[in-house]
Amino acid sequence: MNKETKIFIAVLFIIWIGLGVRIYSIAIQSRDFYTTLAYTNTFKERVIVPSRGRIFDRNNKPLAVSDTGFLFAIAPHLNLNRPEIQQKIALLISFLPLNMEQIQKIYQSKDSAYNHDFIPIDFISYDMAHQLFPYVAQYQDIFELIPIGRRRYPNKTTASHLIGYIGKANMKDIQDNPISKYTGVIGKEGLERYYNDFLQGELGKQRVKVTALNEEVAVLEETQIEYNNNLYLSIDLDLQKSMDTAFAGQNGAAVVLDIHNGEILAAGSYPEYDINEFPTGISTEKWEALLNNPYKPLYNKLIYGAYPPGSVIKMGVGLSFLQHGIIDENTIIPTPEFIEIGNRKFRDWRKGGHGSANFMYSIKRSVDVYYYKLSLQVGIEKIAKTLSSFGIGQKTGIDLPAEMAGILPTPEWKRRRHKQSWQMGDTLNTSIGQGYMLTTPMQIARYTAALASGKLVTPHLVMRKGNETLEFGATETLNIHPSKLKAAQIGMFQVCNEAGGTGFMRALKSKVTLACKTGTAQVTGISQADKARIAEEDMDYFHRSHAWFTAFVPYEKPKYAITVLIEHGMHGASAGDTTVLLANALFDLGYIEPQYRKK
Repeated sequence: MNKETKIFIAVLFIIWIGLGVRIYSIAIQSRDFYTTLAYTNTFKERVIVPSRGRIFDRNNKPLAVSDTGFLFAIAPHLNLNRPEIQQKIALLISFLPLNMEQIQKIYQSKDSAYNHDFIPIDFISYDMAHQLFPYVAQYQDIFELIPIGRRRYPNKTTASHLIGYIGKANMKDIQDNPISKYTGVIGKEGLERYYNDFLQGELGKQRVKVTALNEEVAVLEETQIEYNNNLYLSIDLDLQKSMDTAFAGQNGAAVVLDIHNGEILAAGSYPEYDINEFPTGISTEKWEALLNNPYKPLYNKLIYGAYPPGSVIKMGVGLSFLQHGIIDENTIIPTPEFIEIGNRKFRDWRKGGHGSANFMYSIKRSVDVYYYKLSLQVGIEKIAKTLSSFGIGQKTGIDLPAEMAGILPTPEWKRRRHKQSWQMGDTLNTSIGQGYMLTTPMQIARYTAALASGKLVTPHLVMRKGNETLEFGATETLNIHPSKLKAAQIGMFQVCNEAGGTGFMRALKSKVTLACKTGTAQVTGISQADKARIAEEDMDYFHRSHAWFTAFVPYEKPKYAITVLIEHGMHGASAGDTTVLLANALFDLGYIEPQYRKK
């Protein structure tokens, strides 16, 4: 045997040894691994996507629903310009809300070399899918119908800022919420966002046996989805629509709040917008139009809008005077046209002043100088402490995302925020709800409810999640003597029910007895040196003052707080008409008993 033959045999022997080792490894050592792999190749798991929970008002009227239907989809990597493809699509055009050009545009925008899934073109209804199915079944390699639910808001703009909307889930959404990978959508605003994890439900699963060609043979195991993900709100849709009517042509916000349990019966931010534009993807033109609208329809003014409260804060400030013992409710003090601090005159809103006033009269006539003089005696720290007990400068805890806390200014806050020391003029401005102080309409509604009941509730929109009744924290009781609180309530009664009250004329048409307070919140500073202030009507719209009107009803047995803010409404009383319409709607809908009808 020559040398070359020996080398050949040796190499061959080594190869056989190697093959033997490999066969042993595969057949013996890796048997379990490949057995499992082969097993999984004959079975696959399919995710069952849940239908998004519906949203109902307190009377089970739908506010958000998921329509059953299908996504019409086309296989990827096709040339839709090929005559044979166009011919097949042409057979379906009569059943679709799109033409050939629109289909091609959608397809091309989503098709890519990295996508191997059928490309969704448009949602079609269940009934339309029945007509389309024979054609789709004929060309299963090109077309597919994918079962899906589509979000729809049957009341369009009504309660848009409360309900919010869903939108397409992006990569960050999917990272934070893996279920959105399968649903394809996620709550973007309002309740849809706040309660998204509940509304989206839980995924179901199927274990399916398949052939080597991936054809399904049988469903071996299935995890059923439990559909118990509906939300039931405290909102009354009829009252909500009455609010829309009352707010027609105006911008701002309004709230109707149960003073005892914090349920919100109606609330709106105006102007509203049609939330149906968002689930399927709003066009660039419409989005830019909403963004550039100077009246800010996308902005939820209920909880984001931060406004000076103006004179509606005076009850809380006055209660600080009473609480800290510098006066009682019947103490009469002189209230001239102005007081002078250094070289500045701080004027009353009424030319000539009010002569004199006690606590109730100061509310009835909204006497600025009463609050100027006494605020200097009690001091800003004590005033801020009392207002804080009413929730001013704090989030209310409402079940909506990204609520603002507003600003309750103090010397410490000013040093931290503006690097400046507190001045006496800051105290005077704060005492009448101007200066640095900022509040939200929801905050003022909660504050008004506390004035009526002596308790600080947590405003909320959802009463039930599925079968679970929600609790929103214990109601806090104010540390204010009932007799002092009663004095504030009497003052509010006089505002709307006695001649000379700043809300008297507006409340005449109310079917129930209102206890109220008006407030005019300046947007543009007006020099205190001017005796004759420029008329609001002569100002540019966006420089006019905001109008507040806050009330509780019925006065005899308080049940509801109503707060209305009209942006650039000029005078607080001008928000009274909207408040009265809401009070009357409460009465007409049976929320206020007939015996409390105003005589």
